[in-house]
Amino acid sequence: MLPRVLHSFSLVRLAFSRQNQLLHSPVKIPSQFVLLSSKSFQTPIYNRHKSFTTCTMDSGVIAVIGTTGVGKSNLSIQLAKELNGEVINGDALQVYKGLDIITNKMPIEEREGVEHHLMDFLPMESEYTVLDFKADALQLIEDIHGRKHMPVVVGGTHYYIQSLLWRDTTLDTKKNVGTLSIAQAQEETRANEAFLRESDTATLYKKLQEVDPLMANKWHENDRRKITRSLQVFFETGQCQSDLIKKQHAVADNERLRMPTCIFWVYSAPDVLNARLDARVDVMIKGGLFDEIQGMRKSVGSDTDYERGIWQAIGYKEFDPYFSALEKAVASNELTDTAELEALKVECTETMKTKTRQYAKRQVLWIRNKLLPLCKEKDVKIFLLDATLLDTWKENVGNVAVKIAKDFFASRPLPSPESLNQYAKDMLVAQRDLDAVSALESWEKKECKICTDMQRIMHDKYGKGASEESPAPVIIHGPTSWEQHLRSRQHRKYKTNQTEMERDGSNWWFFRAQEFKKRKREGTLNEMRVIEDDKIVGADGNPTDEEGSSSSESASKLRRTSLTTSKDVSKE
Repeated sequence: MLPRVLHSFSLVRLAFSRQNQLLHSPVKIPSQFVLLSSKSFQTPIYNRHKSFTTCTMDSGVIAVIGTTGVGKSNLSIQLAKELNGEVINGDALQVYKGLDIITNKMPIEEREGVEHHLMDFLPMESEYTVLDFKADALQLIEDIHGRKHMPVVVGGTHYYIQSLLWRDTTLDTKKNVGTLSIAQAQEETRANEAFLRESDTATLYKKLQEVDPLMANKWHENDRRKITRSLQVFFETGQCQSDLIKKQHAVADNERLRMPTCIFWVYSAPDVLNARLDARVDVMIKGGLFDEIQGMRKSVGSDTDYERGIWQAIGYKEFDPYFSALEKAVASNELTDTAELEALKVECTETMKTKTRQYAKRQVLWIRNKLLPLCKEKDVKIFLLDATLLDTWKENVGNVAVKIAKDFFASRPLPSPESLNQYAKDMLVAQRDLDAVSALESWEKKECKICTDMQRIMHDKYGKGASEESPAPVIIHGPTSWEQHLRSRQHRKYKTNQTEMERDGSNWWFFRAQEFKKRKREGTLNEMRVIEDDKIVGADGNPTDEEGSSSSESASKLRRTSLTTSKDVSKE
């Protein structure tokens, strides 16, 4: 029978028979569980100006990062056993009591006697923030160093680990500390939260333009989530988010890293990982996932925020349609084993699998966009370990990591991170530059004249009856979004239309109408729209069909056919 406490990699092990060779023999020391309150430690431990010139076992830390389902916890246990270490959990959801399946905790019996911290201690209704984690983890690291042990931080909540290792990655300045009474502070907080909750997006954006023009320029005026976050920073700290970012990056490079750190990125090829994640969801369901979800549903309050705390766990929201229908059937004394309910359960299962795969992809993007730029600093080493093949996991991951860690803290020569394997060579490339201040100050919005002009032309032709106002300009925010926009279907379509209009003049409208009538008569209107959306961009920047001919050539053929057909239609 499956244990109720399931870890991501151990779940996969149930589906792969050869996984047992990954485990080492047990250590003959008792397993202890340290439960820490998130409020126990609030003072940073390490001197902000401390400079590290040597790597010693009692001053450094090992960090194990990577996507869900790649074996991070197994590696952390092997490292802890080989280097006399203790594990600090860096997963935002595994801090909660119980709920072992939905949060993929490693079973106690598989921890091999290695002590684990910051796991399974927080009530479900509580919230644990990155600031709580940073304070608790820093205190733990000091305690572990005091015992002459090695801290091994492991988890997939990468911004937790990032905030722990570097000094300038979280905004933890508080406003009015010691100047307001508790009642006054609470009243101010309630008023700010009500403003953010009840105001429309336009009002919030206008407020952000007043208090922090730089951040307002960066965010799209309809991006409520990011606008709200920037305003929250201002309300909580009394300072503009852009000013805080500048202060953070004013810290010298050699003072930003808190301690010598050896980082291991456990990586698996996406296609192989996706199959494992799908299999893990099936095992979770068989192991009791539904019981946990039903227990969570009984604890839901009227003010529960599903985007915070344990409620973010993948699986809870995804199965809400199924359990809502099931509960409705039970309340109405209807059958609960119908084909409709079973189909809904299958659909929700597929949704959970999809969300899990998407989450793994976002984890990789965070590493490449956020962590890798930081790891360019001289004191940081990040080693990507290839965990694609389970049969060679011990040779490619476990043994390699142990040797590198020992050499790192003994100040012995280390291999080039890019030389370890092909994935390391391909993936250890930062996706963006670290200079957030320059990016913020030089951030620009671009108007796409093609899309703006075409939308207004279409509005003048067809939309005046619905609205007298001309469409707003099409504004694109930032260089990445601009490149994405140029490749988008909408932009490509407008670009093609504009080219054809310049060539055909006023006849373009006639050609367009005839083409529309022909497609509608043949019943291929929707089909042709799909084909048009899926055209490939050619060397000239215009969409092409599958044969490689330009869209304008194809369109001309359609127009000639449409003109011929229109003559036939007129005769009927």
